Amino acid sequence: MRDRWSALGLAGVGNGLTGTKGLGTHRRAFVCLIGTGIIWGTIGTAAKFLFRETDLDAVTISWLRALIACPIYLALAWRALGSHLFRASRRDLATMVGLGVILIVYQWLYLLAVDRLGVSSATLISLCVPPVLVAVVSVLLLGERLNERTVAALIGALLGTALLVGFQTGGGDHEGSTATGVLFALGCAVGIACHVLGSRSIAGRHHTLRPLAIGFPSGVIAFAPLLASQDLTLHLPAVGWFWLLYLGIVPSVAGYWLYQRGLQDLSATTASIITLLEPLVAAILAWAIFDERLGVLGWIGGLLLMGSIVVLSMESPAAVRETAEDVALA
Repeated sequence: MRDRWSALGLAGVGNGLTGTKGLGTHRRAFVCLIGTGIIWGTIGTAAKFLFRETDLDAVTISWLRALIACPIYLALAWRALGSHLFRASRRDLATMVGLGVILIVYQWLYLLAVDRLGVSSATLISLCVPPVLVAVVSVLLLGERLNERTVAALIGALLGTALLVGFQTGGGDHEGSTATGVLFALGCAVGIACHVLGSRSIAGRHHTLRPLAIGFPSGVIAFAPLLASQDLTLHLPAVGWFWLLYLGIVPSVAGYWLYQRGLQDLSATTASIITLLEPLVAAILAWAIFDERLGVLGWIGGLLLMGSIVVLSMESPAAVRETAEDVALA
């Protein structure tokens, strides 16, 4: 592209246009991931309402949520891609299938943690570990580079998350199961990290909807045998259907679409830090609705979390594009 501008004698103009486009792309991706974090921050609250208002367990909620999202994704992807929906290399198709299985498993583990720890702790623990794992693996395996700004944002985000975890009270509906809940949350964290890295590795090569339209049905099919041991019932009160449909449409469709779109133009490390908005939103909702209280240090942690995201928003778009190109070639 630069050679083409030079041949026309317009190198300066070309660089200016490219920089403007890069800045706009960077900002759009950033906004997409902020939207993702906010939307996903409501998942724990919706799940807790479902646990309280219905007899559904974590397995059933996770499966039904993904099942509701499947036809929506397939319809949107078919409209956008038509018969090219499954046009991808075998390796990428296998990755998409694997991502769908990982997604529904870590969603299930997250709901189990919510039921035992409460919304705030489950969400915060689940999302505190992935940025560290993603950053380490991205540097070692994907060739991403951590500059001072990203490292500072990572430290600030983790410190803020730790303060949020350590200074809130409340809890799950199952007493005496804290250790088990923490293990479920840590398992969820590993799943999230794997999903971020896998999604980022194919994001630049495919339409946003392709991995989702293939992944969600794959997860539903893989998870179906677990439903055989469950007493599946769809006789739910109206409020139960509302929250189930909400989980299936808003976080599962809108949230993951924004997430996949943002990953196309931002590094995996940056994406994992930005989506730490999720625990902040979850903590605020849990405090407001379920009386899972945050102390002064907890709110300081929230401010640190927000500050880290602001620091990331100031990152050079050129650096972000360079990192993204390195990952796409990995």
